[in-house]
Amino acid sequence: MPRSMDSDSSGRKEKRMKQNLPTRREMKFLAKRLMMHPICMRVTLLLVCVQLAFYGLRVFCGGTLTYGLAKLSEYGDTASGIYFNAEGFSILFRMDLTQTVLAIPVTYHQILVFLLVNALFFVLLAPLRLGAMEQYWGVLRGSTQLSVFRVFQWFRQPKRLGKAVAVEFVLSILVRLAGIVATIPSLYLFYVFYTNTPSADAYTTLSSLTQMGATLLAVAAALFTFWLHSVFLPVRYCLCAHPEYSLGQTFRRGLQSAKGVRGAFFRFRLSYILWFAASQLTYGAMDLFVTPYSSLGGMVFLQEAARARQGGTQTPQAS
Repeated sequence: MPRSMDSDSSGRKEKRMKQNLPTRREMKFLAKRLMMHPICMRVTLLLVCVQLAFYGLRVFCGGTLTYGLAKLSEYGDTASGIYFNAEGFSILFRMDLTQTVLAIPVTYHQILVFLLVNALFFVLLAPLRLGAMEQYWGVLRGSTQLSVFRVFQWFRQPKRLGKAVAVEFVLSILVRLAGIVATIPSLYLFYVFYTNTPSADAYTTLSSLTQMGATLLAVAAALFTFWLHSVFLPVRYCLCAHPEYSLGQTFRRGLQSAKGVRGAFFRFRLSYILWFAASQLTYGAMDLFVTPYSSLGGMVFLQEAARARQGGTQTPQAS
């Protein structure tokens, strides 16, 4: 009985906390105002320029993993599968229904360059991103100690560098790997669909259900990945707000900062989904707008959640 009462009390507290939050529109409006601060614009420009430079370096070095659609007639009776050769391997996926083949040619040299360039990219960008986020927090809090050069102190201090790499590893690598694993059921169903439906004449109700199930699983995997990223994102914000925290404190307090509003935080970030898509389609060029807008929005949300948790109800104002 006491446990049930504690659960009810906790549920009412969380409901009150959500009611005390400003509206999504108010928080996003404040984020837009804050992102126009000169420091936000400068550190974002630095971050995006480095990011685009590494994309260019990866293409120049031949470290990109590409794919293409080819006519089915060019492959004859070649079945779907992985085919090895002296230089690497090719992944082929037949889609007889559309008379095309998805081909992914990969060489061992390509894989090596891809891993080396991306490892270098990751180690250099992780502290740079945390340094930029620290300046965003400074603008949100009205700090007077703001400078583009303070971004680089995350490189000069080994402890900060290590914590930045660890947090970004969870967000950028582990969460992405979890997302890839989550897509396996949908990929399998797509394989079953195209294998059992070689032509329009072979299309049946079962084929339709299989295709629909594969699509729904693919969407569910994408939402799961996005949700998982939203769960761990407050850890990044916690570290850039409190660089003095140990790694354990960062994860513990970062995860606690969204307690009671995790679902609301996920929906808040979901409202940026079209901006994230635009960022992907432009190879990160749109991050000049998307990064400060979405990051400051998340920071405002968590700050207001902390105020609501303490019983405050004031609407956020730009400093």
